[in-house]
Amino acid sequence: MSSMIVRFDSAAGARWGLLVSEAPTRPQDEIRVVEIDTTATTTGQLLSALENGLKLPSGGEGKSMPAKSLLSPVTTDATLVCQGVNYATHAQETGAVKRKRNLFFNKASSSLTGPYSDIVRPPEVELLDYEVEVGIVLRRDLKAGDVVTPERLGEFISAVVLCNDISARDTMFGALTLQWYQGKSYRTFCPTGPVLYWLEPAEVASTFDKLEFTLSYQDSVRQSASPSEMIHKPADTLTQLAAIMDLKAGDMILTGTPGGVLLGHGSPARMLEIITQNMMDDDKRRDEFREHLKSKVSFLQPGDTMSLTLRDGHAQRALGGQFSRVVQG
Repeated sequence: MSSMIVRFDSAAGARWGLLVSEAPTRPQDEIRVVEIDTTATTTGQLLSALENGLKLPSGGEGKSMPAKSLLSPVTTDATLVCQGVNYATHAQETGAVKRKRNLFFNKASSSLTGPYSDIVRPPEVELLDYEVEVGIVLRRDLKAGDVVTPERLGEFISAVVLCNDISARDTMFGALTLQWYQGKSYRTFCPTGPVLYWLEPAEVASTFDKLEFTLSYQDSVRQSASPSEMIHKPADTLTQLAAIMDLKAGDMILTGTPGGVLLGHGSPARMLEIITQNMMDDDKRRDEFREHLKSKVSFLQPGDTMSLTLRDGHAQRALGGQFSRVVQG
């Protein structure tokens, strides 16, 4: 049976719990949590313990606490792998419709932060953007030779989680040799949670495609989609990753964002022209990129807010949401 697991801050440090109230969407929401009896300190350790017989609490009234106590349920020992341009709507707005191959890149785990934490805009960043995504968290190690079929998806995926893949576009496209890793990896650039939605193996396939997620910027809905719209599905993606790298239980794949990002307001033809004509001149490429995009849309500014939601449409269950505010670094 699916369960909403949370990681929360306490006087004794970070603890794991079972959420027994409605999932929160704002930091001031009151929630009730029953602590899980475990010595696990990492997401991978907790998931492995569950696979090896650890029982979640059967219920109970739980302890009341504000949702602002919640931490990222994915811990910083995890490897974060991201998929890019994995929704047709995002491919359309960025001019990448002809691309047919899976795009992978990494994001530093030190970017992980809680669902209600501030997002810090670094002083050198002017084109700060959002990307709502569903993260899939591994149940077991993924190694060379593993072939994941849709029927075996539950063997490898343990949980799903709501993520915001915050992105510094002027770093991604304006820094030396196009620094995607840096532009995605600043601290606070991966708000995650509020819940780790843990699924039994038999539930994964039927649940995943029925998830629904949204992002609102300044109270206006900008992104809304379902994983059923993905171009590259999780089974094929995991098989491809197994041929490239080892991953462990607790690691997370961010599965891509749909259309509606701020970058999508730019002209794909003009952005490509800026990149190709100034490939060896980083400062000029960055400055022209900024000039073009700022003439089209205002990027995230200090004081701006974002609200994200995740819902299990199969079980008709709300899985909570994030609320983040941008602050200047």
